[in-house]
Amino acid sequence: MSYNNILITGINGFVGSILRRSLEVKGYHVFGMDTESRDTAVRQTDITNLPAVMKCMEELSPDFVFHLAAISRVDSVDPSLLYAINVNGTMNLLSAAVSMKKKPGFLLVSSSQVYGIVDASLQPITEDTPLRPVNHYGASKASAEHIANVFRIEHGLPLVIVRPFNHTGRGQNPHFIIPKIVSAVREKKQGLELGNLSVIRDFMDVRDVTDAYIRLMERLPDGEIFNVASGTGYRLSDLLTMIQELSKTTLDIKHSDSLLRKNEIIKAIGDSSALQQCLNWRPAYSIRDTLEWLLTE
Repeated sequence: MSYNNILITGINGFVGSILRRSLEVKGYHVFGMDTESRDTAVRQTDITNLPAVMKCMEELSPDFVFHLAAISRVDSVDPSLLYAINVNGTMNLLSAAVSMKKKPGFLLVSSSQVYGIVDASLQPITEDTPLRPVNHYGASKASAEHIANVFRIEHGLPLVIVRPFNHTGRGQNPHFIIPKIVSAVREKKQGLELGNLSVIRDFMDVRDVTDAYIRLMERLPDGEIFNVASGTGYRLSDLLTMIQELSKTTLDIKHSDSLLRKNEIIKAIGDSSALQQCLNWRPAYSIRDTLEWLLTE
């Protein structure tokens, strides 16, 4: 499909900034919404403010919207703010999108957290796995999915939903486990406090994730939901070892109960067969490629 103006919400964030660069390299005209404005292409907009969102959408008149803006911390301490942004903010964007004369295509970034705790015998997790979130972040993303689908049904909004599994890369907040370890190595710290390193996660390179998003925009399989995953699980302790080996350093790791999560998801590996079949997409980067990229930043 052909688009001229592309809007990214949360454009200043980790994934948004990389998605922007990738789109611009391809020749797309990219605008953004974010809580702060760094340049003329980014509108300072609070997505919980419906009139502001309506005005911004009307002025920019995007052909396609990548909705990335969200509170992405699983352990957010303020559920009310999380729901205000992840649910109400999404509803405001959807309302603005369907009010436009020509409805834009819309890609909603959900999360693998919507699946909650899935028995290891039922993994890799497919899109048909029931949604049973065990934290407010997952619940907010599941709610946003249901709301978006109703807008698609009632208003004919062209919509695709993605459920990315863990992904990392340059620019990710050190609150997240891999950049936290890499930052400790780069800053030559002797010790580091970490939580449960026995959990298994499906980690991807953010560049593979944004590649999938752009391909979905260009194809726009309306009404479909896709996992974005590598299909490979990594124990966090093994990734810690790999980072230390690649950097030729040793960290003194201390276990901290304060970093343990309630309702911890012990294992989460995704099945992206549907995405692969739809787009002929495959991850281009191995976890080793990604870690080397991070360490040489």
